[in-house]
Amino acid sequence: MKTARIASVLLVSLFTLAASAQGTSKCEAALKPFEDAVGTLNYNDAAALMPDLRKKCPDFSEKLYQYGQKVLEYKIETAATPADKQLYVDDLAALYTEYARYFPKGDGVVKKALLQKEHSLAKDEEVFKSLDLALVSHKDAFTDYNAIETYYNLMLKQYEEGKKGFTQEQFIEKYGAIAAQIAYAKSKIAADRDALLKKQETEKLTAAESRLVSDAGNNIKALDAVGENMALQSSRHFTCDKLEAYYEKNYEAHKADLPWLEGLTTGMYNNKCYNSAVLYKAGQAVHTAKPTAQTAYMMGSIEMKKHNQKQAIVYFEQSAALEENTAKKADLYYDIASIFRNSDKAKAKEFAMKAIGTNAKFGKPYILLAEMYSTGGRECGLSEFDRKALSWLAIETVKKAEVAEPRYKTTVASLVKNFEKNLPTKEEAKAAKRKKGDVITYGCWISQTVTVPNL
Repeated sequence: MKTARIASVLLVSLFTLAASAQGTSKCEAALKPFEDAVGTLNYNDAAALMPDLRKKCPDFSEKLYQYGQKVLEYKIETAATPADKQLYVDDLAALYTEYARYFPKGDGVVKKALLQKEHSLAKDEEVFKSLDLALVSHKDAFTDYNAIETYYNLMLKQYEEGKKGFTQEQFIEKYGAIAAQIAYAKSKIAADRDALLKKQETEKLTAAESRLVSDAGNNIKALDAVGENMALQSSRHFTCDKLEAYYEKNYEAHKADLPWLEGLTTGMYNNKCYNSAVLYKAGQAVHTAKPTAQTAYMMGSIEMKKHNQKQAIVYFEQSAALEENTAKKADLYYDIASIFRNSDKAKAKEFAMKAIGTNAKFGKPYILLAEMYSTGGRECGLSEFDRKALSWLAIETVKKAEVAEPRYKTTVASLVKNFEKNLPTKEEAKAAKRKKGDVITYGCWISQTVTVPNL
């Protein structure tokens, strides 16, 4: 009896698996012409295929919704009448609802909220609630700068209109959460791009992946702009003192809550509250719990504001070490070199050379070094001739910038002309008892040699 029951269960399971495989095969076959139609911009043909796919294969692939969005956006744009346009707008809203139902980790909720806002399908309060829920439950999908900006603007509107229950403390709390989400979105976009660039080394990217790589830089810049605008608009409603008071009061209760701490640090840092004790404390906690290139750079910048250069160097070096993207790592080294240009030329040169060593196609560090050489020497106790002779080194160095990045050709030509004005004359060489072929060895922070040319 028991054997018969087991056999029956196995038989049912086999039938179920066979039916599932057959369904998957049918959905795959049905999706292919739809995908091809969208790929060749035959949106009307694709629109005709959509209803059956949405009915029979709603949970087969996210491509149905991603391509379906393109189809319905085209139909909205080309609608012959306002009534037709509204039908397609409503259908797109329904598509996003289905997307959120069958793929809850996607951004269907966010997209629907933005559509409702754009076409006045819902009141602002309803749109805000949808985006507010998405921020909490769909953090991974809430990375679109337009969505984050819309969410912030709706929050600001409610606060400024004095909506019931929206206190200043709640405003600060939400502001911190949005600021943290911007930092998260930038980090996620950069990580996705870097992963695809690495993948590109061994295999060809899809069209969608290539588009993600090409759009990443602009999307990160847009998120930066949203963050700056948020800080500017919010500054009307709170000061660093108010932020300090709020976060200090609530710190103990949230000191183990990493997202809360990230909101604190991002919000206060963006509002330039660099001298805040609670920002420093939270920044250290976040960096210890989840060290990234960004958290290390933030702590380095705070230490610089506190005039703790020694500790700032430690954090800046950590930031560069944690950065995986070669170009960005070189940028970090260059930024650090620029910071120390006037206060510690040895450190400035050290980091400029690290930038060059990290990215051979990076011209700016050569320009920085050339300018330092051209104005250097006084702090090293050099003679007037030897100080002027540094202009030869400056010229030699700046020309390397053009080799690394040809786009600096005009800049290099202009700088060479300026450096040539300070070269020593034949008479000065004679007075200094220097002749062609003499090698001048520089110590100090310069640590280079210059061979006197024919004058």
